Amino acid sequence: MIVINKFGGGVINGAIPIKHLFEIFKSYSPDDYSVNVFSAFGKTTNKLEKIVNNYIKAETIEGKKLLDELKFFHIEIAQELFPKNHTIFFIIEDIFQKIQHTLSIIGQHKNAAYIYDQIVPFGEILASQIVSEYFSYIGISNKLIHATDFLKTDSNFNSANVDKKATFENLKVYMGEGILSLYKNIITQGFIGFSDKGMTTLGREGSDYTAGLLGNLLNANKVILWKDVPGVMDKDPKLSGNENAKKINFLTYDNLDDLLQTATSGLVHPKIVHPKTINEVKEKRISLQVRSFWDLNSEGTLIS
Repeated sequence: MIVINKFGGGVINGAIPIKHLFEIFKSYSPDDYSVNVFSAFGKTTNKLEKIVNNYIKAETIEGKKLLDELKFFHIEIAQELFPKNHTIFFIIEDIFQKIQHTLSIIGQHKNAAYIYDQIVPFGEILASQIVSEYFSYIGISNKLIHATDFLKTDSNFNSANVDKKATFENLKVYMGEGILSLYKNIITQGFIGFSDKGMTTLGREGSDYTAGLLGNLLNANKVILWKDVPGVMDKDPKLSGNENAKKINFLTYDNLDDLLQTATSGLVHPKIVHPKTINEVKEKRISLQVRSFWDLNSEGTLIS
């Protein structure tokens, strides 16, 4: 069985949730393969956006300050997961040097969307590197495969369009049956891809889309979106007056489609599921599950 897991920054925002991942993966049987899509940790994407804007405006002192804070955030997470002198600390240092180098030449480019896409994806790259190294450290077999190696897009920066045919061919090489059988668990990034002109991003909430796309192209049995909510709710429990919101246990693709198209402040929407994600799983009739990251006894909402 092939399962696509997507873990967003809302739930993976520190060392404790990274450690909690073990509780999910220990339940897999030897015959299960997983492809695991990670977003940037916490509010990393927002901070990288601010850093990019600082450098575009030549506010380099403020930008450097925010970058140092972001680096410290990731180092702190790593310090809670790994012993001193673990290779992850050198990896983090190298990634931040790449970010700093790219920022230093930012004035040579006038296309703000292009600049954004050469910096912001490093949030996902950092997250996936840390998780992959942690899995290896605690004995969970895995292989890190960067989305920038297989997810081919056009050069419409900030909202790139995926070349599904090229991506499918790339996946035969990077995530073929032999690779899945050998490593069992693949770690990759959501939200990002590559074009002939550099890294690209798929638009906000694009990690869900990446998960759905991989489910489609790999003919997965299930796509699971791990969230900080129990599932798809009949009301938004975060809004005042909606404390009695109830989880919807089962939906059809069309039901969810209707909810997302007509949703107002009453539904946990529309970020709960990216509309493009629905299209990808619906095309192959793949089950989509929205589950609570912390309550593993709950099956969440099943969409099929």
